[in-house]
Amino acid sequence: MTLIKHKKVELTELFYDLVYVYTISQLTSIIHHAHHGVVSPQSFFNFSVGLIVFVNSWMVQTVFTNRFGTNGLRNIIFMFLQMICLLVSSRAVAGDWETNFVWIFLPMVLISLLLLVQYIFEYFQASDVADKSFIRQFFYILGGRSLLLFISLIFPYEVGIWVAFVGIVSTWLLPGLLSDPNRGLVSADLRPVNFPHLMERLSLLVIITFGELLIGISDRFSSENFSWQSLAIFMTVTNLFMIYIVEVDHLLDVERKETGIRVIYSHYPILFGLSLITIALSFLGNSEINSFYTVLYFYGGLILFIIGLLQHNQYNKTGLKLPKHNLIILHLLPICGLVISLVVSTWTLEVLTVGVTIITTLMMLLVVRFNIKHS
Repeated sequence: MTLIKHKKVELTELFYDLVYVYTISQLTSIIHHAHHGVVSPQSFFNFSVGLIVFVNSWMVQTVFTNRFGTNGLRNIIFMFLQMICLLVSSRAVAGDWETNFVWIFLPMVLISLLLLVQYIFEYFQASDVADKSFIRQFFYILGGRSLLLFISLIFPYEVGIWVAFVGIVSTWLLPGLLSDPNRGLVSADLRPVNFPHLMERLSLLVIITFGELLIGISDRFSSENFSWQSLAIFMTVTNLFMIYIVEVDHLLDVERKETGIRVIYSHYPILFGLSLITIALSFLGNSEINSFYTVLYFYGGLILFIIGLLQHNQYNKTGLKLPKHNLIILHLLPICGLVISLVVSTWTLEVLTVGVTIITTLMMLLVVRFNIKHS
């Protein structure tokens, strides 16, 4: 089998990612500052919609760079223009959405148009028929998103937010339907993505999210708050990090010819889950927070994280695919932790801290042991 040449991740891509450090921080703050740990349905809705539209814009740019990007001046300028829009929208997203509606979604319209223009330029330069068929699908996706988001700005907030929601969710799902050669909408001769580059880019976005997680627990390491719980919470974070890097850095076979669709979509629950875990870990040790919501955020996030991560198992190297019984255990551990924590509702936050540390440690040991045993 011919090995795929690893496409270098350029410094401009890393610079572009820096905006998402701020973006993820702003999104997390929507549900972070909850009264007694209670997040209103509206806040959770805003967080979810924001995460989807921002991350999806990042994904579309990453796929474009992966397939067609050359790190030329034109590509760099388009990235810089997107960064301006992202900063404006990210600044507004943590505030009142009704007041900031235009400031949130008008920049997203411009980002969608910038992405669309990039694909238009590439369409007229491409000579490969399969590439052209692939690019045409993004005309529909990005054109549809730009139009619906723009229309949403015309209506009052109560109506506009739902128009924007339909535009975001539909065009979030469309790439998985329209860009898959197996569905016959693009040429069967479409070349695969550069899988090593794609996985490196996705891993970097996850690392950024882990960075936000560390920032979220940093208050536990002040001279006033430092305790054994600080170490337990940090250990929980390192357990999650170890689980992730063992899978993507040791078990995964990046020398594959893939469309990349599954691995892209599997990272949404990973990112969503880590964001919820960030909230939960910042609540642990805070006696003013309702422990029910702390439990719900943490184990809900952990379940999403592991569901997304284990989707990569089919991409693992020969002999390094986790067996079925290990997959079952990894899924059951967070579910058991959730059920036990909810049943024993009288547990203190200190006991809950021990519980989440034990659960993640068991998961980490299972994955690390498998890697050591079979490598």
